[in-house]
Amino acid sequence: MPCCPSRLRLCLATALGLLLAATAQAQGDGTGVYRCGNSYSALPCPGGKALTVDDTRTADQHRQALAARQQQARMAEQLAAERRAREQAAVGQQAVRIGPSAAERAAADAAQAKAQVKAKAAAERKRSDSKAGRKPKQRDQLGAA
Repeated sequence: MPCCPSRLRLCLATALGLLLAATAQAQGDGTGVYRCGNSYSALPCPGGKALTVDDTRTADQHRQALAARQQQARMAEQLAAERRAREQAAVGQQAVRIGPSAAERAAADAAQAKAQVKAKAAAERKRSDSKAGRKPKQRDQLGAA
């Protein structure tokens, strides 16, 4: 069945009109607020409840709120500037000390070297005593020689 151009235009216009109407309805008018469970939406939802959200503040209350926001913004900027200044002042500084100091490391190294020398000397005496045929010194029960 051939389709006439006027009928095709009518079908397209109807489809376009329905599409626009559906889109407008889905987007809502932007003024309604709906509570949908534990969230809020500008679009109605199944089981949602329409809310009245009129701003009942006076002009003076609006000015006070604006002044408070501006004061908070100034304070935030001041705190940020102070933080940046402290960070800039700290550039190049190092931690006072993490771990042992150089003197403590030197003392520990010296004690370790002394213990190694003492152990080496004891091993050398033991070796020389065994070569000479001497018996190691007997210690009494208290550990004294």
